[in-house]
Amino acid sequence: MKKNIVVLILIFLLIFSVCSGCISSDLMSSGNVPSDETDENVAQNAGSEPNQANITPYEKSSPYLYWEYELGAATPENILVGRSSVQDCVSFAPDGKSVAVGTGSNLTVIDMSEKKVLWTKTLSGNISDLVFSEEGKYLLAGERSVEGCIYSLDASTGEEIRKYRTADDLGTSSNPKYQPCIYRITAAEDAVYVAAGRYWKDSGYGLASRVYRFDPDGTLSWKLPATENYARSVNWIDASRDGKNVVFSTGDWTNSLESDATVYSVDASGKLRWKYEIPALRPYFVSAAIWHGLDVSEDGTLITVYTGDGRKYLFSDSEMKEPGDGESEWYSEEWQSNVTAPEEVERSIIYTYGENAKIAAENEILYLTGATLTAYYPDNVPMAHPLENSLISCNAETGETSWTYSLGGRCAGIFFSPDMRFFVLPVGKDTSAGDTQVHGVYIFDSQKSGNGNSKLLWTFRTEGVVANAAISSDCTVAAVEVPLKLENGDVTGKHRLIIVR
Repeated sequence: MKKNIVVLILIFLLIFSVCSGCISSDLMSSGNVPSDETDENVAQNAGSEPNQANITPYEKSSPYLYWEYELGAATPENILVGRSSVQDCVSFAPDGKSVAVGTGSNLTVIDMSEKKVLWTKTLSGNISDLVFSEEGKYLLAGERSVEGCIYSLDASTGEEIRKYRTADDLGTSSNPKYQPCIYRITAAEDAVYVAAGRYWKDSGYGLASRVYRFDPDGTLSWKLPATENYARSVNWIDASRDGKNVVFSTGDWTNSLESDATVYSVDASGKLRWKYEIPALRPYFVSAAIWHGLDVSEDGTLITVYTGDGRKYLFSDSEMKEPGDGESEWYSEEWQSNVTAPEEVERSIIYTYGENAKIAAENEILYLTGATLTAYYPDNVPMAHPLENSLISCNAETGETSWTYSLGGRCAGIFFSPDMRFFVLPVGKDTSAGDTQVHGVYIFDSQKSGNGNSKLLWTFRTEGVVANAAISSDCTVAAVEVPLKLENGDVTGKHRLIIVR
């Protein structure tokens, strides 16, 4: 009897030792969790964490580098300069089986399962955006160049099907800065919508923009305006999945033309459905503009707008029945309608730039803030804005902030998987403190309850800055890393495409 008890005790100790090792290994693998998750945060979020027995493998394991692809030489980013000069792009095919990456004028499509290049192509200018058509048959690529072309390519071979010269509409220049550029391409069920424009500076700034609808094969359906340009910038365009509600905005990012921003909704034929004007936020600015802060829900019922100066708006499409009718669901003359607001610090007015906005769910809208800037140039920034480089979640019904998540470095955008479950934030340089430890990709599950810490699945750290990223429905991430020049002159990181799982 005693021998049996001893044997049972030994077996129990062996099992306990093995389980302890598993727990230790799991804790060791959590090195990719952000260091700002304190014990207090863990305690607050414990109730919202899923039962370990019911979560899927990608939530249990640490991320790993599935593959990397060298993208060639690149001028290192300067840690002291805020906005990135890199325009590298990356996009998954709808089925997640291939990924396209554009760097400089080089376009490459890679087979994910075989880890091999399917084809490469050199365009005439620097690639500024790219996206696969909704069914995956075509790859649409835009460039900044003398011609400012939008290309429709066979996604499997790279063969050029059609191209369209926006320079014929927008004009052009021998100066690369002032050449036409395809700012944004978005795909709907049977169409592709494009925002293109250019700027120049003589005695003052000049702006010219157009929006276009193409068939996926590159056949032009219409352009707005039909016979002239908007004398403003159109930096973003978005559409419902069926392509029947297309939203874009005009504005003045130069803050010199003393103009309002205008949000337009048009149907699939280009006919105006409604519009809404947003005045300049005086006395801090003389113009209003929207950078990438414009998003339409998948079904087209909700539209959010986020101005560069930090104001947020939500529109219910059904209430915007005629051009000029209706107002923002969060309409208010008070600061409560803002994600952030300009603040006076040491006789300077600082604010954090409105980078990006995304309708994450029926009841949640995400806003991304950028670096700290001053309202009056050329003042220096005396200190960082308390909400710079942060992800902010707002309740769609009230507009109130639900939670904030500090990223520590500039983020290029909020990128969702096709099924709208996962999203990735590519985090780059921290110009305020120079902290390189924040570099990497941050992966969130929008279906998890709780705040940003609860929704965070994992992070993958990089030495260089992450300029762009995409995520598939199986939670595979493709991201472009760019080398970074530190304040002491050292260079860290590589120019590469990384595939992380």
